[in-house]
Amino acid sequence: MKIQVYRKFVNTSNRVRVLLRPMTAADRDPVTEMFCQRASAEDVRYLKEDVRDPEFVGSWFSGIDYEKVVPLLALHGDRIVGDATLHRRHGSERHIGELRIFLTKEFRGVGLGMQLLGELIEIGREMGLHMLIAEVVSEELSVVKAFRKLGFVRHAEIDDYFMDGDGSLHDVSLMILPLAARKEYLF
Repeated sequence: MKIQVYRKFVNTSNRVRVLLRPMTAADRDPVTEMFCQRASAEDVRYLKEDVRDPEFVGSWFSGIDYEKVVPLLALHGDRIVGDATLHRRHGSERHIGELRIFLTKEFRGVGLGMQLLGELIEIGREMGLHMLIAEVVSEELSVVKAFRKLGFVRHAEIDDYFMDGDGSLHDVSLMILPLAARKEYLF
């Protein structure tokens, strides 16, 4: 798949049509607006990075490399309502991709996240990845459930692994989806 030309329209469960496409350098201002102006601190509480920092968000746009990170945006009209990324690891973990996702509040719970993640799973397969992982704050039961519906299995629960902006600690579920057949060894 040529990610540069990828475009797909999907419908949410409440019949809203949304365009999925890769992020480009031209998206800097609307992506910054989604994270830094429209998202509340609570909306981004469980994200790994400080996405409310315009400089940090701006750093995503210098030298976009789809071989390292595949960022898919969800657009309703001309407004960005979601961002899902596939981060390809390197070195001895080059066969692994990590999925991350953010949806604006009004597009949560309507199936858009499942569709974005499903597209990234297919892209991961086409990239030849063997495994996808997601680190999910365990108390986010709807997110854990969504990853399970996509075939991910919880392989570990790590106590106090995630510290939010307020300094509170949260357990994290390590969710894994194998993409390649596992080798079986006979002894």
